[in-house]
Amino acid sequence: MGSGASSQEGVKAASKEELAAAFKDLPAEQQAKVKEALAAASGAASGGAGGAACPGPVDCSCITTVAKDYKGLCDQPKEPKFKGALCQIYVRSAPYGGSDK
Repeated sequence: MGSGASSQEGVKAASKEELAAAFKDLPAEQQAKVKEALAAASGAASGGAGGAACPGPVDCSCITTVAKDYKGLCDQPKEPKFKGALCQIYVRSAPYGGSDK
């Protein structure tokens, strides 16, 4: 095993307070790398494209996202003039997601 195996065991055994204290001791450069890695990991875990549950300026982290991909949607603007969301209702127990489309 590589050197990462022993550090993984230490992280698993550490409390939230110990991890927070260790994070505060890191230089700003390394803190930024850790934040980027955590953001990428949480995006991959949620199944979103581009590392986010729903890419764009609207925070929809509390909504269950079942999208497999975002093909057909344009990239979100960096500085939007207003915020909006595209929603779809899909009833899993109804044929073709329901008749109210």
